[in-house]
Amino acid sequence: MKMPPGLKMAFKLYYRAEWVKFEAEGEKWMKKLEELLSDDSAWPSLLEAAQRAENEVRILGADRRRAEETLVGLQTSDRTTLGAVALNSGGLWIDRGWLKVLGCGHDSIAGDLRSWNGLGPDPLDLEFEPEGYVIAAYDVAGGFFAINNGAFNDRTPNVYYFAPDTLEWEDTEKGYTDFLAWAMDGDLEQYYATFRWKGWQDDIRALQGGQGMSIVPFPWSKESRDANKAVRTPIAMTELWDRQQEMSRQTTKPR
Repeated sequence: MKMPPGLKMAFKLYYRAEWVKFEAEGEKWMKKLEELLSDDSAWPSLLEAAQRAENEVRILGADRRRAEETLVGLQTSDRTTLGAVALNSGGLWIDRGWLKVLGCGHDSIAGDLRSWNGLGPDPLDLEFEPEGYVIAAYDVAGGFFAINNGAFNDRTPNVYYFAPDTLEWEDTEKGYTDFLAWAMDGDLEQYYATFRWKGWQDDIRALQGGQGMSIVPFPWSKESRDANKAVRTPIAMTELWDRQQEMSRQTTKPR
């Protein structure tokens, strides 16, 4: 059952007020920005990898204030690949925007590392909030990539993929750094062969920044068929996330 809009707004306002208190208290134990900045940032090597990548990589511009707030929210150094992406980019568009890696936020991408994962005063309006993992990327077909933080019966911080055709989280057996390397140089055409249709490049070019594609029949349904015969409609990525998470809870067994 979905929460009534009025009640949801009340909770959202309450959350913002509590977050202000949390930030004030958090100063006692959270690392400050200067403690997270390094002379050995992972960004130069990541930038070099993006420039020589097999797949098209577009680095979205970063607002410095938002970038610093994102780094502090994540509590990770820019020595890490995740921290470097958060501090130096609004996000990454990969393979003409089919795959989008979250950064500190940009108009061309849905949300950011803080808002998707509830790490600030303005979280996305999600019915199903991430728990035990950090959403780090998504694709326009409704797949989501998340870094494990205890949710998947495994303590390793591997990246897991929420597949829209199975509605299950699948271990990529890659950490975040290796995941980005795969995204830049891997065979995405083969990986997404069952989801892509003829002319997908033109269709996704017309999408707004926060949108993906609703595919009907749904990829997880028995009626799912050739991607070229499916009906595709632009949809907000937040709505696509909630719809798939709700269906996942109805159709899959507990982990």
